[in-house]
Amino acid sequence: MKDIRTKRWRINKVDSHKEYNLIHELGVSSVVARLMMNRNITDSEEAKKFLSGPSIEPYDPFLLKDMINAVEEIEYRLTNHEPIVIYGDYDVDGITATSLLYRFLKKLGANVTYYIPERQSEGYGLNLGALETIIDKGTKLIITVDCGISSYDIVEAVRDKISIIITDHHLVPECVPRATAVINHKQLDCDYPDKNLSGVGVAFKVCQAIWLKRTGEWYFDDLDIVALGTVADMVPLVGENRAYVARGLTKMAMLPNEGLKALIDVAGLAGKSITSGQIAFSLAPRLNAAGRVTHATRAVELLIETDSDKALMIAEELQLTNLERQELEHSIHDMARDDVVNQGPLANYVIVVAGEGWHPGVIGIVASRLVEEYYKPTLVISVHDGIGKGSCRSIDNFNIYEALQYADDLLIQFGGHNMAAGFSIKEENIPLLRSRLTEYCHKVLKKTDYIPVLDIDLELPIQDIDVSIIDQVSTLEPYGIGNRTPIFSVSQAIVKDVLLMGKQKNHCKIVLETTNGTLDAIAWNADYYHSYIVPGDTVNVAFSLQKNEWQGYVTPQLMIQDIEVIHTEPITLTVEGLRDIYVFVRHICKNGEVPKYVLETEIVHKYSTCQRAKSSLLALEVFKELGILKEETSEDGILLYKWYQAQGKLDLVTSLTFLKYSSQEDVYERK
Repeated sequence: MKDIRTKRWRINKVDSHKEYNLIHELGVSSVVARLMMNRNITDSEEAKKFLSGPSIEPYDPFLLKDMINAVEEIEYRLTNHEPIVIYGDYDVDGITATSLLYRFLKKLGANVTYYIPERQSEGYGLNLGALETIIDKGTKLIITVDCGISSYDIVEAVRDKISIIITDHHLVPECVPRATAVINHKQLDCDYPDKNLSGVGVAFKVCQAIWLKRTGEWYFDDLDIVALGTVADMVPLVGENRAYVARGLTKMAMLPNEGLKALIDVAGLAGKSITSGQIAFSLAPRLNAAGRVTHATRAVELLIETDSDKALMIAEELQLTNLERQELEHSIHDMARDDVVNQGPLANYVIVVAGEGWHPGVIGIVASRLVEEYYKPTLVISVHDGIGKGSCRSIDNFNIYEALQYADDLLIQFGGHNMAAGFSIKEENIPLLRSRLTEYCHKVLKKTDYIPVLDIDLELPIQDIDVSIIDQVSTLEPYGIGNRTPIFSVSQAIVKDVLLMGKQKNHCKIVLETTNGTLDAIAWNADYYHSYIVPGDTVNVAFSLQKNEWQGYVTPQLMIQDIEVIHTEPITLTVEGLRDIYVFVRHICKNGEVPKYVLETEIVHKYSTCQRAKSSLLALEVFKELGILKEETSEDGILLYKWYQAQGKLDLVTSLTFLKYSSQEDVYERK
């Protein structure tokens, strides 16, 4: 039987004294106190500030190094109505930063346009050819957003021809470009206290600085755009980021700009409270698809559009682009997964897969998917004309950038950080790269490093889980990096039922018994639970919490992160039981084939004989090994069982499953 628990659970320990202080001083529940402690918030004043996140007063934007110079330069160009170009990036942070600054400067009457580089031909950051074209058109000022800090040589080449203001949030290199102004809170000599701003966050501080100088008031327009970019860039949702995202989510739900409203509509989220999770998994991918498959300027056009009909047209176009991105991703993912399987032991420590003509815009996503499936450092390479362009994703305790350094003699170029990186390589060096990285994995990784850790905030008694707990927990939203979604666990829960959900029956609902009734636990893309968990099993469950609203009723719902069966019925296969199940299954499959979930459900809920539910399900494995039952997939993606009439006498001893789970007497008798 398959071991369905996939992670190492790490339950946070309790400091009872600190927990009591937070409960006493803040008047919060023990659950909320524990959650804050697990996020290293133990001081009551810090906790108060955290819980009142949306009302945090912003830091003075003029604390940012060079902000005074930047504001003076921008105001000078505005006064003289001189051409300004915003130079952005093609990811969601860059798209939103470009849109935000463009909208703001347009509001001030600026002569402003924008430029987003093309991902495949120009790559990330400033491009000298693009800058020279911009200069030739008479532009007087370039303002970079979400890029530029690492472009010393390029800025140096044009600094005598044009004024450049760099706004960025990436790590600052040793040589900072000699631009008119460089605004980056991570500069060593920058006094700005919050070091976690995203690219759109830095651009927003520029808007605030100009507005403060002009009006003496704070600027809070377009916080919905700020929230979108901040969540998408996966910066820590603490401090100012947390405040801006919280207020931006409110605006997004109540009065978003026309482009965002259209995006929300096509994503099927109209009328719903928007969460950071919905931004990350629903809205942001639709904007990102433009930069990955076509061109990111279309996403900027959406966010700056003021006409609702035009905005909806662009949003629908981006929806189609995202579907195209998904098809590309799924196709490449399937080929990459087949490659992993075919490599066998070569993929035991690190995954290195390559394909001719794989779209380079989606290989990073495919790498992330493979890490989710196999939990190994993963490199996905798109090969074109003998040159591979690779994207890497890593696991905990493995610095992928340092791993690439270990193989730098095999690479044309590389860059990145500890969890994600990119590189280029000659095609003939790919096998050598795999070998070198396997060698490196042997040096730095232990066997346990290949098992992901699931951090659990606290264990809850199953009978205590209700809507009020979800309301308490929601005071910690919005969730993201630095403030992850709370994870809980329950122990020794009894399974009442197991059902499949969704059009393709690929999601699983496990109904748990409680003293107050039942609780639904949902596992996305986990249809295999249906074959391995049966009513009556005792399970431990790790989960996050959500509300389920249906026909006016609101109930708690467990979103399964991991599950462990700790007690189940003993499995025994007998000749008599198999004979009875054979007759039953042949009857269900009398028309030749039946959906997999239907046959398994019939066995669990309706079949009654000397074989119990789990043993009866295992009988299906015996039939598959005997060649009379096969799994197939329908044209619409539904898994089917297809029955094949036995040709001659069946010999049970040819089934390894029967040999493993039957008594010695039965095996001897069959021989």
